[in-house]
Amino acid sequence: MLFLSLIILTVALTGYYISIKKSKLEKEIRKNKIQYECFDCREKFSVNEIKCPKCNLVTLYGQRKKKFWLIIPIIIGWVFMVAKFARQGMF
Repeated sequence: MLFLSLIILTVALTGYYISIKKSKLEKEIRKNKIQYECFDCREKFSVNEIKCPKCNLVTLYGQRKKKFWLIIPIIIGWVFMVAKFARQGMF
């Protein structure tokens, strides 16, 4: 059962990594050090901003940053699953 739980953890962490990695557009903007342009109002600002200062549209970085905290429920769920399979008394 430990092997199965490690496989599930690996799949979950791979999905987490894929969801938080930089998109091709964001990589290109950061590599060329270009000012980020809002898709809605065409305002230019830093790529590290979470929202457009003018229209509050969430940027590429802002969408990615929302997903950073997801590692906590993944790890907690895995610990509960291992405890359940090992019959250690957690639920």
